[in-house]
Amino acid sequence: MEQRLSLITLLVDDVNEARKFFVDGLGWTCAEGPETEIAFFQIGSMALACYARSALEAELGSPVEKGPPGNIAIAWNGRSPAEVDTACQLAVAAGARVLKAPHETHWGGYSCYLEILGGHMLELAHNPFWPIAKDGSVSLSG
Repeated sequence: MEQRLSLITLLVDDVNEARKFFVDGLGWTCAEGPETEIAFFQIGSMALACYARSALEAELGSPVEKGPPGNIAIAWNGRSPAEVDTACQLAVAAGARVLKAPHETHWGGYSCYLEILGGHMLELAHNPFWPIAKDGSVSLSG
């Protein structure tokens, strides 16, 4: 198996609300039409899906429990602390809840943590050790 991921799926109760958060709130582009059970967003070489919890439960044939923020965290890296601050303001205006406000980190970066739709956690960060290419990809080799 190749060392890569193709898709990250967030379970949400309302796909239209999730689409509105990412499209209207954060300015992202949805790759699919007004589906009621799933919305896809191209994120570099991967994709993010917001999938209706009820649809996955029907697919699995069993309930999928909700958990508090922290079961999974996705992250977005900005090119500067100012980009993190701007992204945080956009996310909060779109309905995210601040778990930890933007701050300088012990590892030399800058980040904040938000709870977004479905109870998922989103970290917004600037890591000065990971360069971000023009296409938005990060390099772990710094």
